[in-house]
Order: sequence, then structure tokens, then C-alpha cells
Amino acid sequence: MDDIQIAQEIANGNQIVFEKFFEEYKLKVMNLCYGMVHNKDEAEDLVQDVFIEIFSSAKNFQGKSKLSTWLYRIAVNKTINHLRKNKIKKFFLNIDDNENCLINEERIDLTIEEKEKITHLHKVIDNLPSKQKTAIILFVYDELPQKEVAEVMGCSVSAIEVLIFRAKQSIKKRMVNN
Repeated sequence: MDDIQIAQEIANGNQIVFEKFFEEYKLKVMNLCYGMVHNKDEAEDLVQDVFIEIFSSAKNFQGKSKLSTWLYRIAVNKTINHLRKNKIKKFFLNIDDNENCLINEERIDLTIEEKEKITHLHKVIDNLPSKQKTAIILFVYDELPQKEVAEVMGCSVSAIEVLIFRAKQSIKKRMVNN
């Protein structure tokens, strides 16, 4: 089944197709939302909102991009709107030379020093320009290819490369200067 057929089935109320789509993408959308709001409950609410939007607007999917790209675009827009509405601007991302992964500050096995480093990282990412934050979270954490990040954000691939490069440089510079 191609993306247009999946969207049509969802629009027609096919619960099985929707559930399969939800199961395939819920964790990725959760990671994206959590990475942007750094609050599990808010991220879960956003995931729900995103998939409700997908269910209710699947009839509008035109197939100009991949269905997953459309999903990410909705997730990014809903999350940014949520952040604006609540004036919450916290991104939670760990860019480490050895691994690219989200670190949960609530883990009990982290040392005080590690928690302080994570808190500082939040502040650094909070100060990144909005487009850099979005690009870095989609590319590093959600591991989307730059081409798909470009589609989600409505930019060229070269613009995404620049945003990611600048974000990484800013983060590294500010983390070293701590």
C-alpha cells in the first residue's frame, strides 16, 4: 500500500490501517515532541494531538511528499505552536562524540555532574535559533536524513546542512565554555 492509499484508508476510517500507522510512528513522534518540550506528559499529549490531526485531516494528504514527512511537519508545527502558546522553550538533546541519544534527566543512575551538564545543555539548546533547534532535533535525535528534514521544514538540503552545522558548533562552543 503506498502513502496515498494509506492516507485514503485512514480518511475512510479504516481503524486497522490507522493503528498500524500509529504503531509504526508513535515512538518517533514521541521522541520528536519530547526532545522539543522535555516533558513526558506534554509530549504524550502532543503525540495524541498529532495523530488526531492525522486521522481528521488524512483526506487532505496530496502525496506531494512522503506520508512520514507530512506527519513530521504536523508534529513540528503542533509542538512549536505548543511552545509558543505556553512560552516553553526547552529542548533536551545530548550531542556526544560517541553517541547521539536523548538522555533522560530523571534517570537515577546519573551523577550530579552529569545532571548539571544536561541542565546546561538544555539552556544552550534553548538559546539556539528556532530553525536550528528544529533541524538538530530532527537530524540528530530522530535520525532523519537531511533531505527529509528539509522537506519537513520546507527548506533546501543545503540550508539544513548549514543549520545543523551551526547548531552543532554553537552547542559545542557553549558546552566547552561552561
